[in-house]
Amino acid sequence: MNSRHEHSHGATTTFEEELREHLRRAPWLLLSLAVHGVILFVFAQFSWLVDAGEEPSTQRLVMEAWRPIDPIEPPDQEAPEVREETVIEAPEKPLEEPIVSEDLTEEKPDDGRDEVDWLVQSPFNDTGGRNILGVDVGGPGLGGDKRSSRGTGKGGHQATQRAVEAGLNWLSRHQDAGGFWSCARFSDMCRTNACDGAGDPVYDVGVTGLALLAFLGAGHTPSRGAKSDVVRSGLKYLVSVQDPESGCCGAVNSHQQFLYDHAVATLALCEGYGLSSWPMLREPAQRGVDFIQAARNPYQAWRYAFPPDGGNDLSVTGWMVMALKSAQDFGLRVEPAALDGARLFIDQVTDESTWRAGYLARGSYSAREPGLNARWPETQTEALTAVAMLCRVFLGEDPENSPALRGGADLLLKQLPLWSEQEGTIDYYYWYYGSYAMWQMGGRDWERWEREMIEAVVKTQRRGSDEDGSWDPQYDPWGHRGGRVYSTALMTLCLEVFYRYSRVLGGR
Repeated sequence: MNSRHEHSHGATTTFEEELREHLRRAPWLLLSLAVHGVILFVFAQFSWLVDAGEEPSTQRLVMEAWRPIDPIEPPDQEAPEVREETVIEAPEKPLEEPIVSEDLTEEKPDDGRDEVDWLVQSPFNDTGGRNILGVDVGGPGLGGDKRSSRGTGKGGHQATQRAVEAGLNWLSRHQDAGGFWSCARFSDMCRTNACDGAGDPVYDVGVTGLALLAFLGAGHTPSRGAKSDVVRSGLKYLVSVQDPESGCCGAVNSHQQFLYDHAVATLALCEGYGLSSWPMLREPAQRGVDFIQAARNPYQAWRYAFPPDGGNDLSVTGWMVMALKSAQDFGLRVEPAALDGARLFIDQVTDESTWRAGYLARGSYSAREPGLNARWPETQTEALTAVAMLCRVFLGEDPENSPALRGGADLLLKQLPLWSEQEGTIDYYYWYYGSYAMWQMGGRDWERWEREMIEAVVKTQRRGSDEDGSWDPQYDPWGHRGGRVYSTALMTLCLEVFYRYSRVLGGR
């Protein structure tokens, strides 16, 4: 076959010539095919080795680079059990926790109560919270700062400090296993003879709040002080009885004066939170504050009703102001309108001709239950004037420049504390508020009040037996309500006036 092929440059070749050219190049093509075959064979062997469990040297080095080096074990020996501590997981973000105070871990004598695990495991310590009123941990010699960061730093007299310690010891011995103080059954805790002076059990929440305030005022907090377990247990109880929907401490409308209980309990929660800064107390304290604000009459103050019905009285309002002011100073949410409404009501019930503050209206005296006025005449006390004075100080009035405070102090100096059953002058509620109001006045006002207060209070504290450290409730117009727990807690608080709140204007 002699066919010819023409190329673009005009040259022509025969088929035979092209065939000879391809055959000349054939050895190089065969060599290329051979090389590619060898390469394919090597890769086939590589895959077989990997499938058979043999790792290439480069892969084995990478795997061993992050594995911990384990000891070589004989093939027949069982692998050692992996210990938990060898597994280390890095946290997403390091946590910095304060050291728990030693008081949380110290051994305490068994008092028969179940172990309280609430608050105990918190990693947070007391911070010694302090605010514009000088609320602070400071009972000298009672678990707080011995220099007494509250008040003048003197901490009162040795006699008052012994009385405070005895009062706290009585309260500690008579705390129920459930963490509360029972108005009616506190005597179940007695060791020898049963104490008398039972009260009404509907006020258990309120007297529990009062007792806790007494411990907090002397420097015992959830994690500081010799009575920290008492405080933890009591705060746990208050949180446990707080209504989950409303925030009320105790059942809403459980009795006529239930708002007294709630106000005092909320004040205890606020001080417990503020003096320890433990976050698990913040929400219960805030919810208690929220309920107080919900119970206030619009543009006015408080009385007994919830929802509010328009009634106001200075006694309930006084406790509400104390709770709200404590909450505000410890950083909780408080509506300014609530304190403004309280101030407006206090002005409305204050007689500017005498500076006496009334219970429900201007010109009236302190309340008395029907049938009790003959024994405790309302004219023998200035309890509501003292309440109004302390509220005015907490709401910002200057004792040196306020006519209402000056006029109120003059009234209180005419009704100094006096233990007289015949004259009906015994009034623990008045002596408590009067002491805190006159402490704020300072100077000779306080000196005159102090002498008579110590005479009336310290010398009438019970000594000996199970009643040692307590005060008798039967001589007080309200003692039958809260019983011996009420009278003891309130008088212990009265004697803590030297360091529970500092003078607003600074230790005059």
